[in-house]
Amino acid sequence: MKTFTTPNGKEIQIFRDKVSAQYKIQFSSGGELPEELTGIFTNELFAETAINKYLEKQETKKVKAETKE
Repeated sequence: MKTFTTPNGKEIQIFRDKVSAQYKIQFSSGGELPEELTGIFTNELFAETAINKYLEKQETKKVKAETKE
């Protein structure tokens, strides 16, 4: 299981669903996922791509917020 970390320190994990054998994404500490990370992925690469796009977007937001201050 791969783990990624958001700019705010939350861990995101990719796991294989036991029922469907597809891949899903979850926050390791629990909580509601953003819409772009919900759903079922047919392979781990697609799930990783979704997470990387989400993380890029979050880092861009954080940089813009720091720039305004």
